[in-house]
Amino acid sequence: MSAESVDLVVVGAGPAGISFAREWARLGRRVVVLEAGPTAGDSWRRMPRDMRLNSAWGASCLPGTRVPLWRYAKRLRRADFHVHLEQGARADGIELRTDWPVVAIAPSGADGFRLDSPRGTLLARRVVNATGYFSNPVVPMPPGREESSILQLSVPDYGSVDAVRERVGPGRRTIGIVGKRITAGQLALELCDAGFDVWISHRSPIEFASPIVLQQLGFLAYYPYEAIRLRLGRFAQRSSGLNMAGGRIARLLRKGTIRTVGPIDHFDADKIHLAGGEVETADAVLWATGYRPALGHLPANVPLNPVNGLPALDGAECQAARGLYFLGLDGQTDFTSRMLRGIRRDAIRLAREIAAAAGRAES
Repeated sequence: MSAESVDLVVVGAGPAGISFAREWARLGRRVVVLEAGPTAGDSWRRMPRDMRLNSAWGASCLPGTRVPLWRYAKRLRRADFHVHLEQGARADGIELRTDWPVVAIAPSGADGFRLDSPRGTLLARRVVNATGYFSNPVVPMPPGREESSILQLSVPDYGSVDAVRERVGPGRRTIGIVGKRITAGQLALELCDAGFDVWISHRSPIEFASPIVLQQLGFLAYYPYEAIRLRLGRFAQRSSGLNMAGGRIARLLRKGTIRTVGPIDHFDADKIHLAGGEVETADAVLWATGYRPALGHLPANVPLNPVNGLPALDGAECQAARGLYFLGLDGQTDFTSRMLRGIRRDAIRLAREIAAAAGRAES
């Protein structure tokens, strides 16, 4: 059976893929979006149940969404944002194909690219890769980890407090969290409130951002300020990593209600040995140690930086494979390119750039 040919394919139906698809369709062009999961925004469906957006709703919604000023600074729940992505994928002109994992992309001569999936094969002149990070957590491998009897979880495995309790059993259980950023703090607080004993392992000192409540109060003023600074190039080198929110989690850490310990050196059966020689126990270890871009399906001729896992780009276009574009990668435009507000801006810009180039080629 011959492969289906299309002009442009988007790989991934998360915020980046849907933002681009909506803008591309708004420009009057057909777009096919391939999603490995059963629904648009599947990575958000699988995130911790009680998670909320870290940013204001008005700065994080899909392009074309009207947000009243009184709702602008609202921090949307994870489940509500997932519904928003599902609804956004239903826009006219978007053909969403779920349960369509792309296992390989390869150059295909004059056809552009060949995209292989267990569901079939597509030929596309252009490909926009928007596969994000969440499906590819970074989990360190200290000696003995794989042989340990201690339950090991990454953030995509977490689900909810109830799911963790079901796996570790009833009673007052201990959870060790490895990490020092915002997700580690959010989950530590959630587990502590649910009656777990919690300790946090980290290599460098924990740095705190403002409490979430204060951040929310400042959203309306901060985003215009940020936009001006970005245009001036003043935030070019800022990290996209989000510090642990201050406030209550900081107080619990200072009081020792949630303990902090040093880095893990190795596992020994049901014991956790720290770099300083101390020994800890836990019923489960939750690795909140970040993510790498999910790019294992890329063409063999596209090298990835061994430090950050990113391809070399000219703007959003791959240097080694022209016609292959990326969205949602760290630092593509600036430090917000991995964040919802930056993803939306970059997606709109990329759709217009590709459409303009296609128009020139067709004329």
